[in-house]
Amino acid sequence: MTATDLSVFSFYKFMNLRDDEVATYAKQLQIFGEQNHLEGLIIMGREGINATISGQKSKLDVFMQQLKMLLGAEDIEIKESLSDFAPFKKFKVKVRDEIVSLGKPGIRPTSQNNHLSPEEWDKVLSEEDVVVLDTRNWYETKIGKFAGAIDPNIDEFNEFPEFLKKSDIPKDKKVLIYCTGGIRCEKAIYEMQSQGFEKVFQLEGGILKYIEKFPNKKFSGECFVFDHRVAVDQNLKPSQNFKLCPHCGQPSAHKISCRKCDHEAWICDQCMQEESRQTCSKNCAHHYLRKPNVKGHKQFQGYRYEVIKKRLAAQ
Repeated sequence: MTATDLSVFSFYKFMNLRDDEVATYAKQLQIFGEQNHLEGLIIMGREGINATISGQKSKLDVFMQQLKMLLGAEDIEIKESLSDFAPFKKFKVKVRDEIVSLGKPGIRPTSQNNHLSPEEWDKVLSEEDVVVLDTRNWYETKIGKFAGAIDPNIDEFNEFPEFLKKSDIPKDKKVLIYCTGGIRCEKAIYEMQSQGFEKVFQLEGGILKYIEKFPNKKFSGECFVFDHRVAVDQNLKPSQNFKLCPHCGQPSAHKISCRKCDHEAWICDQCMQEESRQTCSKNCAHHYLRKPNVKGHKQFQGYRYEVIKKRLAAQ
């Protein structure tokens, strides 16, 4: 697969599946994905399917036809974005207890629960007095969110229920919640309702659908995605502003020259606070700590080629 004209499909579907069905579907989808030369991750479980996959648009369309026929699910909504490089390295289908990890596999949404279309969401934000709550992790909210949205400052989605218990959000207030593509909100809304929140509404299709309809409007910044694009911009194209930090995997905007080998890299805010992490890799960080005053070879900038050339000349 070439890294040009790639499409990225994100989708999910809550279903009630038996263990034997999950195993059969997972095996068959692995075959379909490899046959269509796709890359990405599909999570299967007794509660349904959650996926982000990439490939040639025509191949993705074929795969989705196969998937919908296999699962008997014609109503799967796809969030499509673009990439000029392969955002995943391989294609994998994994089986897990939850297709999105709230830590409560008993919550299985089976129908729409107070969904707002992007158009409805935009109108409510303009006309009503509401609380807006982001259900994502702190490193996602840091690079983009809706203006005035409450950031729960959580590391993982399974911390969301505890955040709610400690929050001072009025339970009789109208609350709008959102996430990347909608799947976290499908569970978050049930959790909020179980804790007594009376008027909760979720953004259908998440940020990805909203900026598809309303780029550069009420959502500011970029939308974090869990692949090598790091984030997508307001045109749903790979971020030009962020890379993945080689030390912790967080979105990074600080461009540096590695203290050990001078290789170019991008480091996150937190890692920039540590001198040893102002390096291009964990390997360089390790060697910098051992010998901070000794420079290493530049990685991937001719060094390996020169070594190989010398070895060949010596043969």
